[in-house]
Amino acid sequence: MPTNQRNPRKQPHAKGWRMDPIPSRPAYKDEDGNVRIPIWLTKNGRHTADTEMVLLPSEAELLNERLTDAIGDSPSALQAALLHAHVAAKGPGVTLVSKAPHSA
Repeated sequence: MPTNQRNPRKQPHAKGWRMDPIPSRPAYKDEDGNVRIPIWLTKNGRHTADTEMVLLPSEAELLNERLTDAIGDSPSALQAALLHAHVAAKGPGVTLVSKAPHSA
């Protein structure tokens, strides 16, 4: 009985929809202050479209934190203190920045 032979060079592709960042196009801020991430959309391994994920700054920050946690590379305490010591997220798209330094 003949057997089906697989092509060893052929890469298996994921079923369903997939989003991938476009390596040659970095994320950027638009004129409204939103963060735009250029992405490729594929379905069942076939390219469907080039588009952009549009995030509010607070959403982009949350995504960054979640990805950093998932990768396991937490920012240093000094870096976190320098970047976030005087900033508090108050809601989607609302960030409060203090003029005076706070003591921890």
